[in-house]
Amino acid sequence: MDILSNIFYFCIALGVLIAIHEAGHFFMARLMGVYVERFSLGFGPVLLSRRGKDGTEYSLSLLPFGGYVKMYGEDKDSIDASREHEAFCCKKVWQRFLIVLAGPFNNIALAWALYFLVFLMGIPDVKPVFDVISGGLAEQNGFRSGDLIVKVGDDEVVDIEESLYSLISRIGEDTVSVTVKGGYGAEQERELNLPLSSWSLEPGNPRILDQIGLEPMSYKISGRIEMVESGSRAEKAGLQKDDEFVSYDDIPYQNWKSFSSYIKAHPEKTLKVTLKRDARELTLDLIPEGKEKNGVLQGYAGIMPAIDEIPGITFVRKYDFWPAVKGSWYKTWDMSIITLRFIKKFVTGDISPKNISGPVGIAKGAGLTGRMGYVFFLSFMALISVNLGVLNLLPIPVLDGGHLFFYLLEGIFRRPVSAKALDILMKTGFALLCLLMIVAVFNDLYFSW
Repeated sequence: MDILSNIFYFCIALGVLIAIHEAGHFFMARLMGVYVERFSLGFGPVLLSRRGKDGTEYSLSLLPFGGYVKMYGEDKDSIDASREHEAFCCKKVWQRFLIVLAGPFNNIALAWALYFLVFLMGIPDVKPVFDVISGGLAEQNGFRSGDLIVKVGDDEVVDIEESLYSLISRIGEDTVSVTVKGGYGAEQERELNLPLSSWSLEPGNPRILDQIGLEPMSYKISGRIEMVESGSRAEKAGLQKDDEFVSYDDIPYQNWKSFSSYIKAHPEKTLKVTLKRDARELTLDLIPEGKEKNGVLQGYAGIMPAIDEIPGITFVRKYDFWPAVKGSWYKTWDMSIITLRFIKKFVTGDISPKNISGPVGIAKGAGLTGRMGYVFFLSFMALISVNLGVLNLLPIPVLDGGHLFFYLLEGIFRRPVSAKALDILMKTGFALLCLLMIVAVFNDLYFSW
């Protein structure tokens, strides 16, 4: 069923984003007096079509990964002299520039509108509070458990997502300034420097912060026992619900991760576990059961710790009308800048091409957020819309940004780029785009399928 819902939400998201993008080209072309021959959602053979009163053919085509607006007079050789006034190629360079710009602009405007709706309705969120991994890079550079990140470089961050994107967009940098507040945000600000030059991303790894020694913290695993499994070694040793760990083998109990790792490393070994029960301490002998996992024998005790909520970490991000207008603008701007940083990191090699995601990855994200609720789905659509808008503005032939670059050159030098040069550049851009799509689809099939 997840596959079907992924496809369903993917089609909705892609359909809306493509329609909004092409609508930008369409309405700006009409505004500039250009006759539009066809408005198509999708490429390839036409499945459905209808001709409007304006003479434009509105169609749905077979391949859903894009769309196009076919304007009269895109090629100078094919126009009738009596219709020059409605030919695209006969319009002034600034008019052609605006027609092409309108597509990516619409995507960025859509992102702003979606973020505005999300902030107006309210979205459940988590503050960027982190735990530190003992001995990890973050701890070595001054991070403490319970630190709230308020700024990464010059980026102010409000939630886990923003802090994560901001950190990843600086991957490979020698030193990144991170401003934190200890005690879950209750203490004074401290400015720390975090080296990210050795950080690398592996596709499919959900624990991408482990390399720098950070873990998102939305709850705290206590040292109190919530459940003892029936028939387990813990039950045989006499451990009970609500017992609180004090030490094990004379090692003071600090956190559940260290303790559980110690249990796993000592299968069939006697551990001296000191507990607090009803205001008194007692010491019991616990012998973890040896269980094989991935060819390695690990200890298993059969206990589950209690989960304590941390007050104030989870919240609903909701604004009134004007703060939502302002907040959605800043969110769209920040995500645009972060998208550009990501692109730069791909070009410099700081982020591997293995992390480029294609339609399968997008479909999974659409399906997951769709099942979580419409407000999460709208937020996901806003993120993809920002990415689509920014990517289309890159000065790469075939993309809108490539055409805009050619129009800028035409405006500066008072003559268009030669047909021969344009043909070579367009073919090169098309080849690069095809290569990028092949890499994305391969990554989808190899890492995500």
